[in-house]
Amino acid sequence: MLIRKLRSPKRQAALLRRIVDRIRNSLELSVVLQTAVDEVASLLNLERCLFFWYFPDRSQIQVVYERLCESNSPSYLGAHSLSELGILDSSIQSGLVQSGLTQTGGGMINAGNPPHAQDDRTTHLLGGWQNRELHSNIFKLSSTRANLLMPVKGKDGSIGYIACLGNRPRHWSLSEVEFMQAIAQHLEIAICQAQLYEQTRKQAQQEQLINQITTLTRQSFNLNTILTEVIAQLFRALEVDRCLVHLVKDPDQDLALCETASDELVDFPICVWRQHLYEVCRPPFMPSVDTFDTAGPITAWVIQHRQQVSIDDITQDPRIGCNNPEYEVARIQSSLVIPVQTAARLHGILYLNQCSYTRHWSKDDRKLAQAVADQLAISIHQAHLYAQQQQQAIASAAQAQHLAETLEHLQQTQAQLVRSEKLSSLGQLVAGLAHEINNPISFIYGNIPYVEHYMEDLVGLMQYYQERFPQITEECQAQAQAVDLDFVMQDLPRTLHSLKTGAARIREIVQSLRSFIYLDQAQRRSIDLHEALEKALTLLHPQISPEIQIVQHYGEPITIEAYPKLLHQGIVNLLTNAIEALHPVNAAGYPKTLTLTTATFSDLKTAESWVKITIADTGCGIPLKVQSKIFDPFFTTKEVGQGTGLGLAITYHAIVNQHQGHLSFQSQPNQGSEFVVEIPVQPSNPQTRHQNSFAPEGIYLSLGKQAVSSQSGSTQTE
Repeated sequence: MLIRKLRSPKRQAALLRRIVDRIRNSLELSVVLQTAVDEVASLLNLERCLFFWYFPDRSQIQVVYERLCESNSPSYLGAHSLSELGILDSSIQSGLVQSGLTQTGGGMINAGNPPHAQDDRTTHLLGGWQNRELHSNIFKLSSTRANLLMPVKGKDGSIGYIACLGNRPRHWSLSEVEFMQAIAQHLEIAICQAQLYEQTRKQAQQEQLINQITTLTRQSFNLNTILTEVIAQLFRALEVDRCLVHLVKDPDQDLALCETASDELVDFPICVWRQHLYEVCRPPFMPSVDTFDTAGPITAWVIQHRQQVSIDDITQDPRIGCNNPEYEVARIQSSLVIPVQTAARLHGILYLNQCSYTRHWSKDDRKLAQAVADQLAISIHQAHLYAQQQQQAIASAAQAQHLAETLEHLQQTQAQLVRSEKLSSLGQLVAGLAHEINNPISFIYGNIPYVEHYMEDLVGLMQYYQERFPQITEECQAQAQAVDLDFVMQDLPRTLHSLKTGAARIREIVQSLRSFIYLDQAQRRSIDLHEALEKALTLLHPQISPEIQIVQHYGEPITIEAYPKLLHQGIVNLLTNAIEALHPVNAAGYPKTLTLTTATFSDLKTAESWVKITIADTGCGIPLKVQSKIFDPFFTTKEVGQGTGLGLAITYHAIVNQHQGHLSFQSQPNQGSEFVVEIPVQPSNPQTRHQNSFAPEGIYLSLGKQAVSSQSGSTQTE
């Protein structure tokens, strides 16, 4: 039936046109070749029809498509050496060289019959080639005996064959050979068009991929983001089973890459990060970053030579070997390795691995991978430059901040030295003045009681004379009226009381000045903290009004090494301020409460034991504008004549400077205040645990700004 159709020119032309239309119906090379194989196998009623590419530089063929009439027949897809083709090894090579297959329209034929059985015209048409072992098996891979091979040439000079294979001897007629040659000619045209289309598509894809990488680089300098996007796109573009990037670490750079894994469905790739390694793989193949050898043979070769490596079959590469455990675990069959480098240095290595089959890396594949690697190298280099610039900017900002802090510290130190010198001079002056004032004021204050006693006696005597001698001479009466004796007798006690009050006030000021000057002249010893607090409350009991509620939250008994008089005086000053803050009427109606809390804790850096004393009140609080000044010497919020301005300054000096402790506070107007005292249980070196946030001006210059920023404060200051 087929021979009769082929003998008729019209039927042959119609049949050829139908097959060619089906073959050229698509521009996809895979569809073109598979359609050609299917049509030829169906037309000639073949047991097997396949198409393979011949690579003379490697002496290999790559079977890419086949059609089997029996489903249980073995598949020949994949790469095979010419030695596996029997006599076709020398025949293909000699045929290509001698006759120029596509130019002469030649072919290769084996009928499986004696020589006389083949038509002489067929022999002439095929370029005089006949099988020298007519009854032998041309394909060692199969049991076929009748074979017809038609060569086709691709656009890029590649050589392919459409092979018609039969299990039984078959006479290939002249019309069949001519028809196959006609199909081969049209197939060449279709292959060239498909390859041109694929080349155009890959070029557009390459340009699109490069543009995306360039855009990504402009949008982000994050190396993790760049690698994720670029490798994922290249993975999809080349349809490989594994894509891995090995970043060659620069000693001056630190790439902190996180390790993540994806448990997606089998249709999605698995992405894995490991330090300096990033891999995308297609299920069912598992990630290989854990077994990846960063000093493997191919990696070492690429680092040494800085050249691309294309391996179609890893078992044939002597650098890898047949039983390389790394490649066996990863199930790699073909590998394309490209250095990711700029002119200055090697940034990384890009690995494209095929695991499902042995793959020939085409020129377009290598070109696209190289273009992506070049652009990726630029992106990595720019990311490194950006990271260096950021680090330099951070370092410069830190250095500028350090210089600013150093300058401020120097200015503060200078001002502190000036103030300290002033305070030293003032202290000497105050000490001398206090000493000079102390003696006469003590004399006055000590003799006032005697004057009061004498005054009472004189007044009593005058009253006695007036009662016993109501009639006095006119001269005495005139003198009494001149001195206004009645007024003097009434006003003299009040005058003496005023003198006594003033002298007491002067004496109190002198004592405060002496205490402030001689704070360092004290001895440290063990004291019970809770007992010290109770003594202070007992001392201040006359000042505590009935409506003030005292709340005590004491922890375990605490014994500390301290200066008793200094600590007692500091606690008394804090309690006095809290009590005085509770005296005004509480407009909000909250109860007047004074809370004392003690606790112990350990310093996280030195492991030293510390004690914490908290004194809180629900009083009027401190205005924000004066919170930065409450520890300054001679500063007071009381009215003139009611405070010395030394209470909290003495407290601060006793807690911070003498006990190496900390004194801080929190306060809001009309919301109460809370003072926190922290001192070590055992004495240590003068170095404190950390920078104190509060200090009196002239003693600790950094107080002002920090106290204001914390918006904390106390009650009225003495």
